[in-house]
Amino acid sequence: MSKLYILGVAVLLIACNSFHSLQSGFVRKSPYEQYRKSLEDANLLATPMATAWQEAGRRSLYDSVQINLPFSEAGVFQAAEPQARSYSFPVKDGQVLKVTGMVQAQANAHLFLDLFVWKDTIWTQLTHADSALTLSYEFDRDAQCLLRLQPELLVNAYYSVTISLTPVLINPVSGASNRSIGSFYGDARDGGKRKHEGVDIFAPKGTPIIAPAAGVVTRVGTSNLGGKVVWMQDGKRGHSYYFAHLDEQLVKAGQKLKQGDTLGLVGNTGNARTTPAHLHFGIYQARAKDPIHYLLTQDALKSDSPLDTLFREQVYRVTARRSMMRTGPGPKYALKETLNKNDYVKIIAQSDSWYRVALADERQGYVEKKQVGEAIKGKARKLDASAVLLSRNDQQSVPLAYLDKATAVEILASYKSSHFVRTKEGQVGWLFL
Repeated sequence: MSKLYILGVAVLLIACNSFHSLQSGFVRKSPYEQYRKSLEDANLLATPMATAWQEAGRRSLYDSVQINLPFSEAGVFQAAEPQARSYSFPVKDGQVLKVTGMVQAQANAHLFLDLFVWKDTIWTQLTHADSALTLSYEFDRDAQCLLRLQPELLVNAYYSVTISLTPVLINPVSGASNRSIGSFYGDARDGGKRKHEGVDIFAPKGTPIIAPAAGVVTRVGTSNLGGKVVWMQDGKRGHSYYFAHLDEQLVKAGQKLKQGDTLGLVGNTGNARTTPAHLHFGIYQARAKDPIHYLLTQDALKSDSPLDTLFREQVYRVTARRSMMRTGPGPKYALKETLNKNDYVKIIAQSDSWYRVALADERQGYVEKKQVGEAIKGKARKLDASAVLLSRNDQQSVPLAYLDKATAVEILASYKSSHFVRTKEGQVGWLFL
C-alpha cells in the first residue's frame, strides 16, 4: 500500500508541475508522450502501475473495437485499473474527422486522445486532441484510423466521446442534399468510350451554384461537352473545381470567391441539352478525383441513453444462455467471442443499447445490455483443496488471501477455468479451481 501511495503522490506532483512546464516549452511531443516522459524523468516508468499503464496503451492499438460513424459512447475509468479505450474506423478522401469529448474528473486530471492511421503494417500517430478533448482533421486520401483515449495514472473519470465525419466542401448547388446527386464518378459515358469524371447534382434550372470553398476563378468559357463552364482554384488544397452545363456564368476570371458566393446558375447547356437541368461538378489535382465524399453529409446521431453510473462499482455477468460479444455496438458487427451464461464481464462504457465490456483477460467488445446483469448472488461451493485468492484473472497477479480446504466461497461469475468469488468475509477475487 505504501508503494501505491508514493506513486500516487509523485504522479500528482508531475501532473501539477512537470506536465504543465512541458506544455509551456517548445516541445513537439504529444501530451501523451510528454506525460510518459515525465514519468521517466521521475524514475516511475518501471513501477508496476506505470508498466501496466503503458501496456494498456499498447494493447488498445491491437484490441480496438470497430465502429461506424457517427458514433458516441459514454464510459468510466477507474483509478485502480490502468486502462485505455480505442476505436477503429475507415475515413474517405474528402472527409473531415471531428471528435468532441467531455470529462468529469478531479481537478487537473488529464485524458489523452490520440489519432493513429494504419501505415506500413503499423499504427502511426497522426495528431492528438487539445486539452478540451476536441479534434478536427481533414483527409486527402482514404485511411484506416484508430482513436485512443487514455487517462493519466490514478484518475477516476466519467467520459463521453462523439466521433463524426463531415465533408470538406459544401454542396455547390444551393439547397441541394445527398439525394440531389444522381450520377457518379466512374459511370460509363458515350457507350463506354469514356468515364464520368465527376458527379451530377440535379436541381431546377436557375438554381444558384455556389463556391464549395474559398478560391479564385481561373477560367470562364464554353465547350461542346460542358456548355457554359467555370473553373476555380482552391489554393488551400491545390484543387481545381470544374462546374459545367451552367445556364448563366456570374463571375469573371481572376475573381476571388468566398465559400458560398454565387458563381452561376444551374442549366443544361453543352451535351446536357436533352437531360434535366443539373450541375456537373468535378475535382482535379493532377488528375480527376472522386468528389462524392467531399460532398456527402451524414445523418444526425440519434440521442443516446444517459450513462448508467451504477455499473462502476458492480460485478456483472452474462444472464443470457449465450451472448454474442461483437466488435461494435450492434448486431451487424463481426462476432468477436461467444460468451456463456455466468461469464464475467466488466462494463466500462455504453453506446445506446449496448455495453462495452472488458473480459477477464482484458479484451474488449460490445454486448447487448439486456443480456448482462449484476452478480448479486452466486453459487455456494466449498473448496476441495487450499487455494490462493488473486487480485486479477492471472495466476501471476497479487495474492489477496490464502484459503484453506473446505473454505466456503460464493461463485459470482466465471471465465474459462477461473472464477470470480466472494468469501464469507465479503472479500472478492479470482480463484483457479
